[in-house]
Amino acid sequence: MPTIDDVSIINSNTAEAKPVDSGLARVICSDSLCGSKNLTVYRRTVSEDRTFEPEAGDDYHLVYVMAASKGGSISYNGETHPAEEGAGTLLVPRETAVFEAAGSDLELLHMVTPKPPAAIEEGMSGGPGYFFNRQTLRPLSDASGGRVRRFCAESSVILLDGSRLTSTNAIQAGEMHYREGGSSPYHQHVGTDANPDGAAHCYMTFKGQGIVEVGDTSQELEPGTLVYFPPGVPHRLRAHNGSLDYFEIQAWRSFQTNILSEEKLGLRWYYEPEMPDAERVEWNQS
Repeated sequence: MPTIDDVSIINSNTAEAKPVDSGLARVICSDSLCGSKNLTVYRRTVSEDRTFEPEAGDDYHLVYVMAASKGGSISYNGETHPAEEGAGTLLVPRETAVFEAAGSDLELLHMVTPKPPAAIEEGMSGGPGYFFNRQTLRPLSDASGGRVRRFCAESSVILLDGSRLTSTNAIQAGEMHYREGGSSPYHQHVGTDANPDGAAHCYMTFKGQGIVEVGDTSQELEPGTLVYFPPGVPHRLRAHNGSLDYFEIQAWRSFQTNILSEEKLGLRWYYEPEMPDAERVEWNQS
């Protein structure tokens, strides 16, 4: 039977911090660290009055602001935006951005994944990238009402103007909020014909406490904890002692989810309506 020992739990607060030109960089998920084949995750501190300038090269980069600086900014595609909490950029190959810390340090979550095979990208253009913040992303609620999420990258999410949020299956990633008592079903992610080895999958907790369960074993999670799940390992995440905020990542976005518990909520999610009396529209995940 799988146990909590089958997953990797990394405390980003105590992970080795290496000095870099922009400030500090901590590797918190990689092949050598936890067996993640298609995903490397960094926690970066951009020091006051310095910049972090990711260059995507041949890969896809998602950079997300965990904690804003007082006057920080994000420059992308000729425009400059406030580097507020929840903002960031998806960079497709050859794109660049500049994250500037002003007035205080800037805390970033930085994800890198290689270009996926053609079978995974079938029907996708692969780009362009984009800037996002909490105003541009559509919130979704699950059928139980206990969970709310905002995808920063997800090819099946449709924006209000009818366009696709993300034009690549390189990565699925976004914010997740569990209200007090909120929980995922007990589930597992497995591979597909296009991606038989399965996706690299992890959680990164930000605020509040959680409990991750694997089989009959569990582990409490403090803010700043990354949990990596190898493909096929069943798991459940619960909010503990209040609400929980975390970031969820899958790379590449080609996997199958199997619900192993009996909760009716399962995988059903709904776009939160723009108007109070509007009918909810279910998110079509295909």
